[in-house]
Amino acid sequence: MHQVPEKSSFAKNFIGQVLEFGENMVRCGIFIFCVAGIPGCGSHSDNKGAEARPSASSPVETGARTLRRGLPGEPRTLDPQLADDTFSFQVVRDLYEGLTAEDRYGQIVPGVANSWTVDKTGTIYTFQLRPDAKWSDGKITIAAEFVQGLRRAVDPRTASGSAALLSVIKGASEITAGRKKVTDLGVVAVGESAVQIELERPAPFVLQILSQPIAAPVHLTSNTPSAIAAGEKSIATNGPYVLVTRIPNSLIDLARNPYYWDSANVAIKNVRYINAESEATELREYVAGQLDLTFTIPSPDFNRISQKYGAEVQTEPILGTLYLALNLSEPPMKHSTDLRHALSMAVDREAIAQQVMMNVTPAYAFVAKGISGYVPAEYEWSKWSRDHQLTYAKSLLERAGYSAKNILHLKLYFNRDEGIHRIMVAVAGSWKQNLGVESELISDEFRVFLAGRKDRSRWDVARLGWNADYDDPASFLDVFARGNNQNDPGYESAAFNELIDKARVEPLPIKRLTLLRQSEQVLLEDYPIIPIYFYKARRLVKPYLGGAEITPMNHTYSKHLFWKSAL
Repeated sequence: MHQVPEKSSFAKNFIGQVLEFGENMVRCGIFIFCVAGIPGCGSHSDNKGAEARPSASSPVETGARTLRRGLPGEPRTLDPQLADDTFSFQVVRDLYEGLTAEDRYGQIVPGVANSWTVDKTGTIYTFQLRPDAKWSDGKITIAAEFVQGLRRAVDPRTASGSAALLSVIKGASEITAGRKKVTDLGVVAVGESAVQIELERPAPFVLQILSQPIAAPVHLTSNTPSAIAAGEKSIATNGPYVLVTRIPNSLIDLARNPYYWDSANVAIKNVRYINAESEATELREYVAGQLDLTFTIPSPDFNRISQKYGAEVQTEPILGTLYLALNLSEPPMKHSTDLRHALSMAVDREAIAQQVMMNVTPAYAFVAKGISGYVPAEYEWSKWSRDHQLTYAKSLLERAGYSAKNILHLKLYFNRDEGIHRIMVAVAGSWKQNLGVESELISDEFRVFLAGRKDRSRWDVARLGWNADYDDPASFLDVFARGNNQNDPGYESAAFNELIDKARVEPLPIKRLTLLRQSEQVLLEDYPIIPIYFYKARRLVKPYLGGAEITPMNHTYSKHLFWKSAL
């Protein structure tokens, strides 16, 4: 991205300004709800239940070697149809398997279905189930259980946050909207060993969608929705692992499922997900030898850790975007594109990407770079000099009715996390320095935040992130289409939806991508969101652990991991 000398002096001193900003916020009329690890703020930690927490290094059973994976946040649910957060997905992918699956490199391979065919129209898929596919209670997996799982996923009573993923299946969108019955879904069982799925239109990426937790089967005879959601150890699962123990805010123990069709090739018998409470705690546990694989590396520690543990550091760009949602349901954002535009321009993405997050790519689009065959849209002003951007942003703010005599006050909402906190301090600092905007920073524990982001009365700006579920721009853009539960800003645009609708039925791939790019341009020009940077996965992996690959969607299944050597 273009960067001028005037900006470089700000970037060079950005961290110092961020920390000084944090220490002086009260004097500026900005209030911080602090988290551990931020200079100038009181530390916060929740030690409830700490005495009952088993040792991170203790095995699930005597003599067994346990894979210890870090998880710096509590999964909201272990229900595959309800999971819509990163921490839940991480565990659910070990417990359930769909018709298709991913290999260790992220490529689609057969899952519970060992083969499939597609008709000449490209809309009817027929999947043949493996005769040896079983649940963890030993019962054969049958086609009706996949039908039930997909129906449950789109049922409006389920209220799945991921239901829009299945919109390519015939009838799915109408069912989710309450205009059709779940039995109208284009999914049928052909006997007990085949599942037929009819699509609204050709969509080859459906094979990626069917590998996601939302498309997992539902056991017809034993599991209840409440038991699945709570993660009770009595539930039957059909994936490579079965739940053994779950202690909220502490750990989740899994054991290899002996009835899994490919159990002989699952090298690691026991897995323990350790809720490390924060990224900093997770890092300390790894350094202390209590973890074999981390979820991430805290940005402030990345350079130091890379120098000390270089061979154990993995880092790769992934298909994901961190962004800010702007509350379009009420003032001040609702009727002022000028205000939203000014706020977007005033955020110093370059400094946040380079100085706060340590060498990630700043985002001037929503769709992440790297989607096959797609060139993302981009803000026209992203090529302007920084001085020009800020001069224009100030004029937009004044046009929106704000000035030194009428100061804009905003509530910024985010999940409690050291790295996220630094980002939000930097965003508030950009707005204060460049526009005179004053901000109140409000944070909640991750599970509380997942519910709180749906209550727009609590925030003007919310920190969100999106990872692609499949290699296509629609995986990003459908978030803001009509009826999508992930549309937290409450964005509604006839022009945007018209382009999305046209893209959904467009048979020519090149023309379809053009329509999607046009829809992204509309999204950007309406400013319901502020993209900040594109994600880069960063983690630590012990040298004796093999099979850990960072894939474009950043999915690492425990079944692909193995011990390279003895401890």
